[in-house]
Amino acid sequence: MPEFRIVLVRPENEGNIGAVARSMANFDFCELYMVSPVSIGDEGRKRAKHGNFILDSAVTVKSLEQAIEDCDVVVGTTGIRNLGERKFLRNYETPREFAERVVSARRKYALLFGPEGLGLFNEELAMCDAVVSIPTSETYPVMNLSHAVTTLLYELFLTHYVRDAVRMSVAFEKEKLYSHFSSLLDSIDYPEHKKEKARLMFRRLVGRANLSKWEFFIMMGVITRSLYSIDGKKRTTPGRRVKTRGKGDRRPK
Repeated sequence: MPEFRIVLVRPENEGNIGAVARSMANFDFCELYMVSPVSIGDEGRKRAKHGNFILDSAVTVKSLEQAIEDCDVVVGTTGIRNLGERKFLRNYETPREFAERVVSARRKYALLFGPEGLGLFNEELAMCDAVVSIPTSETYPVMNLSHAVTTLLYELFLTHYVRDAVRMSVAFEKEKLYSHFSSLLDSIDYPEHKKEKARLMFRRLVGRANLSKWEFFIMMGVITRSLYSIDGKKRTTPGRRVKTRGKGDRRPK
């Protein structure tokens, strides 16, 4: 698996630094380097919330060279994607493309984020092996520093995130559900000429839903209770024959 170091180059706002630390904690990143940052006071600490341990272990250096010297690959970030003849400096990947490309790499990456005002300079981008840019509106392309960091870390985290396995309903369970739905149509005296379309609609609806076992049991429970309720009322409606504990049938009084 790849390793990542977050490098904030000349960050200007302590609140943003705290927010970056919080996002790093959210997505299991812990190595933070800062090049000539502003001082971090109460505002930064408040914004970090439970990510203050990242601020406590953060490394402060005076130059970008120091921040990246032991990393295998340097990745710059930018919100500006078109510079005419110097466009080669901004040939970029989206966060998702980058995350999918490096998911199995056994290398250490330095992820560089420039200051809030101007971002990384061209000279700093020229030191990078790759550039990542987040697709945004052309009328306002530059994101807040902490938001940009969060977006990239989310995409990297997602490539290794494993959700709890969900048990899905199987074929015979769905057929049982279709059968109960058909019985429900009969119980409510649904117009005969509309039943076939209703059954087909329900089958397609369930097929698209890709029901889990929990969802299947909920739906079965609702339909089964509806059938019991409707059939019970029909058996006790005047004019209908009902079963008794004695011999034979009698009409209700």
